[in-house]
Amino acid sequence: MTQLDSITWFPQIVWLFIVFFTIYVLVYKAYGPVGFYSQNIRSKVIEKHYSSTVFYDFLNVDIMFKRFNVIVSNF
Repeated sequence: MTQLDSITWFPQIVWLFIVFFTIYVLVYKAYGPVGFYSQNIRSKVIEKHYSSTVFYDFLNVDIMFKRFNVIVSNF
């Protein structure tokens, strides 16, 4: 059996690295920009949502504080 022959191990390992590296580069070049673009879009959407949530939360706290002051002043 050739796979158990220690003489053929080195060429098999070399071809393994060559094939793996080639497939890695092809996938990275073909699908990398799509993944980076969608990740960038998602991070912008999350950042926009978070900033609006913080803004509305600040408004809610401000409104609650004003209502509390009205209640306390009438008490």
